[in-house]
Amino acid sequence: CPGAALAAAAAAASVRARRETALKRMLNFNVPPVKNSTGEPVWKVLIYDRFGQDIISPLLSVKELRDMGITLHLLLHSDRDAIPDVPAVYFVMPTEENIDRMCQDLRNQLYESYYLNFISAISRSKLEDIANAAIGANAVTQVAKVRKSQSLC
Repeated sequence: CPGAALAAAAAAASVRARRETALKRMLNFNVPPVKNSTGEPVWKVLIYDRFGQDIISPLLSVKELRDMGITLHLLLHSDRDAIPDVPAVYFVMPTEENIDRMCQDLRNQLYESYYLNFISAISRSKLEDIANAAIGANAVTQVAKVRKSQSLC
């Protein structure tokens, strides 16, 4: 039935559009897009795990990321240098290994601020691990947001 196929295609396009909108909002620190006084986007680093990469890659091109101010996009578990004057947007699953690495990033003061976005629900104990790492690193004020991303999975 051609009508059903068209309806299914429209629904898939709608889901894709909602995911893309949610991703763009997340990459803009979970606020509607704004530009700084020079008209340039706020420059930032995107840190993701393989799950995050698999969600972002089919929806946003490298050019679109760059247009949104993403200067670097790096895997969480790769070797990364400190960029202390740039905010970082994380998009990861809340696994034990990922939380440990994020806590290490806080302790090492890798970035100016941290916007932590989780692909699925995060447990209270893992949130407490992040909080304790931030306290221990004197980086509590640098953790700007912690969110479970919606409409992406």
